[in-house]
Amino acid sequence: MAKAVLINLESAAAEQICHALAIDGYEVEHHQLSVVTRDLWDADIVFAGGEPAQYMPLLRQVREVHPTSPFVVVAKTLETSAWLDALEAGATDYYAIPIETRQIRWLMESALPQHADHGDSRRSRDPVLPAPSPLPHGGNR
Repeated sequence: MAKAVLINLESAAAEQICHALAIDGYEVEHHQLSVVTRDLWDADIVFAGGEPAQYMPLLRQVREVHPTSPFVVVAKTLETSAWLDALEAGATDYYAIPIETRQIRWLMESALPQHADHGDSRRSRDPVLPAPSPLPHGGNR
């Protein structure tokens, strides 16, 4: 089972995300903290909220240990500068609340393609590449 960790999210956002992930069978933990603790390193994806001063240090800590693990910022409002700063620092994505169930599902499918069947969270994080598409009829080889 894939594991999602929610850090410093407001209750409404945490409830939305927990509900969407629980429906699809994900294990979800919610924490309020300023430093990532060792017991959170087995998360398959992290959703972090709050102000940039709260989530940026957490993002840096996660990136030091797991450079490719999905890390999603869930902000109160969509601010272009905060969005760009988060992505430049290594965030996988940035959403403003309210966040819809379909957005969460899309995010989980794209960020964790190996867990599309919600299987074992210990699988490799190697990307799954699509098969090459055939040339259209009449195309040159």
